[in-house]
Amino acid sequence: MILRRLALGALISICPALAAPGDWRPLSDGSGLKVEVRFEGKADGTYLLRRRADGKLFEVRPDILLPADLAAFDQSAKALEEELGKLNSTAGHKIFNGAPLEARPASEIASALRLREESSTKYSRSWRSYTGADYRLFGARPYSVALYADGDGHTTSLSVVFANKGDFGSKAGVAQEHFQGGTTATASTLEDAMKQDENEVTKAISSALGEPQLQRFGEGKSRHVIKRWDWNGQSMLLSAVDGEYVTLQLVPLEFADAGGRTAMMKGDLLRKRLKASLVKSDNGDVYVTQIPMVDQGPKGYCVPATFERALRTMGIDADMYMLAMLGGTAAGGGTSVEHLLANVRSLVFAKGRRTKDEPMKELRIREVKRYIDDGVPVMWTMHAVDEYAKAANEGTSTRSHVSDWKSYAADILTKANEIAKLPKPDKNGHCCMIIGYNEKTEEFAVSDSWGPSFERRWVPVKVANWASSGSIFLILP
Repeated sequence: MILRRLALGALISICPALAAPGDWRPLSDGSGLKVEVRFEGKADGTYLLRRRADGKLFEVRPDILLPADLAAFDQSAKALEEELGKLNSTAGHKIFNGAPLEARPASEIASALRLREESSTKYSRSWRSYTGADYRLFGARPYSVALYADGDGHTTSLSVVFANKGDFGSKAGVAQEHFQGGTTATASTLEDAMKQDENEVTKAISSALGEPQLQRFGEGKSRHVIKRWDWNGQSMLLSAVDGEYVTLQLVPLEFADAGGRTAMMKGDLLRKRLKASLVKSDNGDVYVTQIPMVDQGPKGYCVPATFERALRTMGIDADMYMLAMLGGTAAGGGTSVEHLLANVRSLVFAKGRRTKDEPMKELRIREVKRYIDDGVPVMWTMHAVDEYAKAANEGTSTRSHVSDWKSYAADILTKANEIAKLPKPDKNGHCCMIIGYNEKTEEFAVSDSWGPSFERRWVPVKVANWASSGSIFLILP
């Protein structure tokens, strides 16, 4: 959302949100009518005020205010500056600037936290970093820091994951290297680390904002008790789920007030969006775009990460750490797709979507294309062994300078036939997405949850069948 300066005292709406209790005062809207507003920050020398009647946020120039209102808002601004300094000091990063979360450009916060861009679509953007041992936020070491925004880059939430069973003690590498993982963590060492991180973060935020309130938060089986601090139109929510994770979320007040429940996107709008995301190229490539990327990081979270991407594509907010909990993911990784699908089915239905799991002894383009042609990515279980990875990497690289697609198709078929003669693999179990196909070259477009460079790779159908575990899973509109 772009903040607009007010002219002649008119209140111009920039963002809806639910107002929380606070100090409201009557203010003229320029036509003699009175509206109740609350000070919620400053931006570029103007005051940010929220209207009580509908929770909308406005930008007002100081020079159009009456002396009594100006004095009151100046006093609020001074108090805000003091709290702002405390918060940034205890956070260890200058992530707050006095404006509510929804009025902040996400790129500004990403820069302050040293985050790398993870995903950019028409409808959402995200930044994420898996931090080093010397990185601190609110006195504790986060393993993952992720920032989310809408398609225009306006901040929607910040998610920080401290000690958790996926990252803590993990010996795994990133991307393809995560199959060489394992963990040194035990239940007792994880429990100690989680307690320490929860205590450190609680102490840090409370030193600036006072003691937190307790609140039940989340939807369905993910619902649990959290600690909540409200400040300047936003909420900080600290979760500690036994044996799972310690997380801190920075979200708008309306999201916290709703207990983490989100609105449902209308089916017609979603289907239109999905159809519009389909790309058809002259060489025969057909593939789905606008799928949010998630980097699962140095742990075996391919199933939760892939499900997060599928859910977000269908307009359902999701987080791979919460999904790992629902899926019974083991320490370091390892999730049953069927188990996770069973546990998220009620959430999917509640948002007006449906799930489907389908055994598929042989992957055929004609079976997959009916979903792809509707803009729906297909989740697929397979074995990401070296021969498969080599075929995907070499074919994708070669495609960038192909001039004769018939010769290309013949060449990759010859190589695919050689791989298909090998014994079926039974290691490196993996979950990814089939997001496209080419009937002329007999290839699938595959997307792994390993970051932007793995957004789309092309794999011969014969190689995909050789590596396949024989199942596909879908979230459908």
